[in-house]
Amino acid sequence: MNKGPRFASLILATILWTGLSVASSSAQWAPYGPGPRAQHTSVYDSATDQMIVFGGTDLGSINYNDVWVNLNVITSTCTPTCELQWKFETPAGTPPSARSGHSAVYDSVNSRMTVFGGAQGFSSPCANDVWVLENANGAGGMPSWNPLSPGGALPPARTGHSAAYDPVNNVLIIVGGSDCNGGYLGDVWVMNNANGLGGPPKWKQLAPAGAVPPGRAYAAVAYNSSTNSLVLYGGTNGTELADVWVLVGANGTKKVSSWSKKSPAGTAPSPRHGTASGYDAANDRLIINSGFSTTGILGDTWVLSNATGAGGTPTWTALSPTHVGSDVYFHSGIYDPVSNEFVVFGGISARAPVSTTADDHMFVLSGANGLARSK
Repeated sequence: MNKGPRFASLILATILWTGLSVASSSAQWAPYGPGPRAQHTSVYDSATDQMIVFGGTDLGSINYNDVWVNLNVITSTCTPTCELQWKFETPAGTPPSARSGHSAVYDSVNSRMTVFGGAQGFSSPCANDVWVLENANGAGGMPSWNPLSPGGALPPARTGHSAAYDPVNNVLIIVGGSDCNGGYLGDVWVMNNANGLGGPPKWKQLAPAGAVPPGRAYAAVAYNSSTNSLVLYGGTNGTELADVWVLVGANGTKKVSSWSKKSPAGTAPSPRHGTASGYDAANDRLIINSGFSTTGILGDTWVLSNATGAGGTPTWTALSPTHVGSDVYFHSGIYDPVSNEFVVFGGISARAPVSTTADDHMFVLSGANGLARSK
């Protein structure tokens, strides 16, 4: 096993995939990081440069409810000898049940990670519980798990749903998913006081006007708080999807919300689900990496510019990194707008049998939003 995997130096003016190996051949925890896993979640804390990973599955018989943090995850802050540092967290409180296919969103101001739903067994039963990991980055004290008990009608239990967070209004947005029984959902729910602060949280189902996207699971979403718009891409409902939809009024604070289907310019990515995604809100650019299609596991990277349509016609552009990482799906991704780097971890890799083995590698993409670096 490699002791102390290291970051390679990056040329930030180019689009570049850099592989970070956390070597492990089994589904057990590696001494220097999480064991292989898929359908987990990752969030990014910029104040401490940490990627926080929760849960997932080994695709065999194990679901996890562990918490790991990766220090020095953004490579531009490191020297060529900066060491990749995984740390296993032991939060106080009773943890959520082990799960995969859940969602996690992050309040970076208060360092609180909110987890919703997922499959509590290998693929069932589905859950609709809500948990908050307080002091998630460890900077303000020991991390601690606390369950929330939201008011209002509860969303149906689900896995493989998509989630976004409105930090301005402290709202969790949930879209679609699978009911763990062969059905696909297309509903939209919002929960206020999503980080457990500001008062009792409460669920509300939205009833958007306009045509409604077909139900789906494992789609990519991004939320823009300045326009209160949510972008939905791809997923699966038994058929791989490649459509793009925008929901305005997505956080539920307005009386009216509405869906609209977009027809992006450019050559579109192949239909897929299980992609990792990041979002550059300042430039309204959605980044997607890899996923699973009818042809198998993909290894491509795309950017959808003008993703919400607010600045012009959405347009797809394929990126051509100078070093391409492994084909993978059901991995997780984080994006740092300051360094313009996109980091992916884990998933199901083309390097191993698709149905039995998860992966534990990391890759960093510099120049991730596809825009040239200003001089």
